[in-house]
Amino acid sequence: MNSTYGKQASQELHTQQAEAPTSSPETTAASYPRILALPFELVHTAADRIMQRQTMDRFIHSLRDELTAELARTQLHTIILPAKALPSPGTSSLSFMKTVAKEFSVDLFLSGTMRHSGNQIRVFVQLIDGSDLRCLWSDRFDCEQQGFLTSQSSLASRIISGIPQQTFHRTKPAPLEPSVTHSLAEQACRIGLHFWNQRSRATLMKAIGYFKDALEIDPQCALAYAGMANSYVSMSYNHLLPARQAAVNAYEAVQTAIKLDRSSLTVRNALINVLTNCTWEWSKAEQECKQLVDSGLMNGRTIQLYSSLMGSQGRHEEAISLALHAHRLEPLAPPVNNQVSLAYFYGGDYESALSFIRRTVELEPQYIMGYAMLGRIESERGNWTDAMAAFNRAVEVSNHSLYSQALLAYAHAGSGDAPRANEILNGLKSRSNDACFPAYDISAVHAILNQKEQALESLSRAYEVRDMKTIFIKQDPRFFNLRDTPGFHEIASSNYQM
Repeated sequence: MNSTYGKQASQELHTQQAEAPTSSPETTAASYPRILALPFELVHTAADRIMQRQTMDRFIHSLRDELTAELARTQLHTIILPAKALPSPGTSSLSFMKTVAKEFSVDLFLSGTMRHSGNQIRVFVQLIDGSDLRCLWSDRFDCEQQGFLTSQSSLASRIISGIPQQTFHRTKPAPLEPSVTHSLAEQACRIGLHFWNQRSRATLMKAIGYFKDALEIDPQCALAYAGMANSYVSMSYNHLLPARQAAVNAYEAVQTAIKLDRSSLTVRNALINVLTNCTWEWSKAEQECKQLVDSGLMNGRTIQLYSSLMGSQGRHEEAISLALHAHRLEPLAPPVNNQVSLAYFYGGDYESALSFIRRTVELEPQYIMGYAMLGRIESERGNWTDAMAAFNRAVEVSNHSLYSQALLAYAHAGSGDAPRANEILNGLKSRSNDACFPAYDISAVHAILNQKEQALESLSRAYEVRDMKTIFIKQDPRFFNLRDTPGFHEIASSNYQM
């Protein structure tokens, strides 16, 4: 930390620090930790206008003040630092937090991120240990923006009330009891789930890191193994890990999770995910879905997976009905909105698909799969300029992944710019030895260019490496012009088990 800011902050700290309530003789002031609320990060959507951004910036800035006021009412030493001594929202690096923890004797940090859609607000909050920067607690809070003062005050009160009271009475780290170990592992899994839901290269790696942290805390944590399995499936879909390797890793992780806790809904959902997308055991996956639905134990994720399975089997009415059911359960979840769009898309209803995919990228502006789906929908609607815009956004968000570049080549080919499409193809083929080569989406480019032989060669390779997108080959409109070819029928009828 800058020494000048440090001195200024130290001076203001002595004059501005909130006083803790008078304690009993048995409880000294040293029993209560010192806590600092960091600036929360506000994630804007691409559609936000300047006025909206400014309004929400003011909201989240004032929310921190409300949180500080609420903290001052607890048995905590609330640290108040001047704004210039703190980082910009979302930029609190580990090194910065370590420096602040040491300089101001911070025991706990309260940090978080906020997203909004219309008048709906969602805040993810974490309580961080100042000594080793472990996440001690995290949770999600939703509210409606009815009035700034009311919304901020109510939200701040709910957040502080939601923090487990035992956290406030901790002193120095001690050997963890089994129940505490279990709780900490679950919190690490919650943060891992938060990052997994975003599905980018960086966030998937963060998710796996948190799930591994959970297993270090508790090697018997079934939720962590389930999270690892789901992350490997997502990495395979986004061509961030060789498909066969990802499938094996996901299978091993979910089998371990099943042995540890087969009654867990999260674990069983992960099993459905692996059966559908990795081992291609669709009858077993459907059986698992039916058992959960019939027992009433399902959640939005269960129904989302069930919908995806039905869509891959060409049962589009069921897929749409299930996807809409999942949406009623979890209307703000980007993967659920994405699944509704997918169900409509493969069912041929591109207008309905478009409305839900727009909602998806509004909820999660960094959601690569959302932009990929948006581009594919616009392609089928014949809006090639809009398709290219969506695919270009996917290229940008994914840091120029091969998969997104193949999608962009498809749009150029569809728009009539075959030279540009072939130029991108040639660039991609120079990476053909890459274990994560997106053969399936490259075959679609060859198909739209009427290069049927090359398209079938790429599709064959996609099946050989177990590209999970191939389970939709019979439903994918990009391959309609190949359906009458013997080679396509042979590939589409294949079902390779692990």
